[in-house]
Amino acid sequence: MDELLEYHKELFDLCTIGAEANATFPQEGFFEYAHEMLGEAGILDNIEYCPYVNSRLGIKIDGYSWNELEKIINIICIDYTNERDDVQTLKNEDIKKAGERVTRFIERIGDEKFYDSLATTDPGKEALDIISEFIGEAIKFRVVLMTDKTLSTRVKKIEIAAINGLKTDLEIWDLDRLKLLDSSDSEFEEFNVNLTQWGDGIKVLPANASSDGVSTYLGVIPGQLLSDIYNEFGQRLLESNVRTFLDFKGGTNKGMRKSLVQEPENFFAYNNGITVTASNIKSKIDKGQLFVTEIDNMQIVNGGQTTAAIYFSPRDKGSIKGINQEKYFKDIDLSKVFVQMKLTVIEDKQISNEMKQSIAEFSNTQNSIQQSDLQSNHPFHLKIEARSRSQLVPAAESGIPTKWFYERARGQYNTKKRALAGSQIKKFETEYPKSQVFSKTDMAKYENTWRMRPHIVKKGAQANLKILGSEIISEFDRNPDNFDAVFYKDLVAKMILFRHADSAIQSSSWYQENRGLKAETVTYTLALIRHAIIAANMDINLDLIYQNQALSLSLLSLVTTTAKKVKESIENPLFREGVANQSEFCKSEKGWKKIQNLEVDLSILATDDTINQSQKTERKKEEKQVIAASKAISFIEQVMGVSETEWLHIAKYNASTYPPSHLNVGIPMKCVSFLKGGSIPSDKQLKLALEIRKNAYSAGFDFLA
Repeated sequence: MDELLEYHKELFDLCTIGAEANATFPQEGFFEYAHEMLGEAGILDNIEYCPYVNSRLGIKIDGYSWNELEKIINIICIDYTNERDDVQTLKNEDIKKAGERVTRFIERIGDEKFYDSLATTDPGKEALDIISEFIGEAIKFRVVLMTDKTLSTRVKKIEIAAINGLKTDLEIWDLDRLKLLDSSDSEFEEFNVNLTQWGDGIKVLPANASSDGVSTYLGVIPGQLLSDIYNEFGQRLLESNVRTFLDFKGGTNKGMRKSLVQEPENFFAYNNGITVTASNIKSKIDKGQLFVTEIDNMQIVNGGQTTAAIYFSPRDKGSIKGINQEKYFKDIDLSKVFVQMKLTVIEDKQISNEMKQSIAEFSNTQNSIQQSDLQSNHPFHLKIEARSRSQLVPAAESGIPTKWFYERARGQYNTKKRALAGSQIKKFETEYPKSQVFSKTDMAKYENTWRMRPHIVKKGAQANLKILGSEIISEFDRNPDNFDAVFYKDLVAKMILFRHADSAIQSSSWYQENRGLKAETVTYTLALIRHAIIAANMDINLDLIYQNQALSLSLLSLVTTTAKKVKESIENPLFREGVANQSEFCKSEKGWKKIQNLEVDLSILATDDTINQSQKTERKKEEKQVIAASKAISFIEQVMGVSETEWLHIAKYNASTYPPSHLNVGIPMKCVSFLKGGSIPSDKQLKLALEIRKNAYSAGFDFLA
């Protein structure tokens, strides 16, 4: 309990500090904290904060989202105590009350009198607009309760009645569960699939003897069982999948849907099956047959398309013309559908991620994928991580130089901190302030905003990361030298630009009077400002932001002035030209093109806030010189790391094959001279010396000091 209380205190302090900085309420700070964590883990993405309370009618919601993939309307409820030193218990009556408040709100859909009673800017009206738009497509509701309480042990079964005729799930993220996700060194929340709730389990055959904690099984999974599993766990099953569900537009997916309708009994023969990984399984032997009964952290690394097709096809409207008659999707008989399954159990966490990615890479054949989709262990991310651990940034207001902390994998920061004790923790927090932690999804949001693609940013954390990841990793593979110290400096500056703009907009008086659409306003404002500056043949001076670790007053003034105009435009139905929903407008390229036409008053800016084209050219030249210099220093250090005697022996070894005048002899001797106090070899000679040494060892040279 002590550990949980400490985590609760940390959470309280984070929410309070954030609220004070942004002139908002701690509850909103808690929402942002939980939302960010669940979004990064791929559990709940693209949530809109939309607090609406009507005490008279017994209504309370705090946010919503539409999950296009799963066809689920998510309604968010916050139960935040705002107490630092006490962990309260979430009881049955609290859960029941939250569910009832949401139900009453959903029941107001179509109630014109209630709708007209809401002001245009009322968050409740915005939520009703969204829900009304998508309720016809929705398969179910999901009520998500986020709380800093801990779930009572007396709560055994959590259920909620159907809302508006749609099946409704209730999902609780209490303090224990949030702490577990926050402290996890994996990128997703651990979960257990208990197959016995649907039957006896899955019959399998061992395909290899377990070695090094890895074992493989072959089996056949019934289509109905696969659909039921997806219905309960959704996208969590696809966390490690290199592709999200691509709907039925592609040829492969259309073919699957057609076979499900017309020949469900032949689906097994036509389909490649699914590839599954797990961290552990439970099994039983019944009548000489091996059955898997439980799967821990089930991940479909290949076959996401197959899984989603089996789940969604029977829920699709329409039909496919058969030989003799129309066959309707709703009539698909999943009892006739079977799918082959390869299950690999990887118990060792140290090799789990790497092995899952290898399995995904080698087994994905149904739809083309790119190496760039396999994210976390790519050299780009490793390089950014290494740079963040070594590069000090200029001292800000504290006067103490600090570092930014890149979380290549979720939970790295807290894992690192919790391994320390006493004074070491304080030292770590001073070196890496919590406010300077950033993740892959953060980086994608900042970088895509800088690249003037705010409509992409608004598609959600995972989609945003996927789109940018494909590009930036491709750029890295072409020229990794472009992603050195200067790139990292600029990345830090972009983060400062975004975060300071976010805070300034949040605390603006005009925003406090009419809250909402902050996420849209921030990314669109910054993209619009850069678009206008580039149109004037200039660019934002990132170097100035980096050196000051802050935005200038003039740039902040431009941000808040422009943001007010951007927000008002997004809220204006006439400006949106027929797009009813504000959030959907911001996700469209049409929305971004409209915003580009807004006027930006660049006269507010100081001269130093921007750089012109000649300055950009000069900076790029300096960047290349810095990269070249760092390489040269690296070559010198490597040459000096080899003893004079070893260089001499390399020269003698090569002299048995080459004449004295050959570079393979002369260059090592040049290194001998340098180490004796002679002139420094050229950059080209230093690089060549290292290659000659490498080749000598490859050819059989050996040296013992």
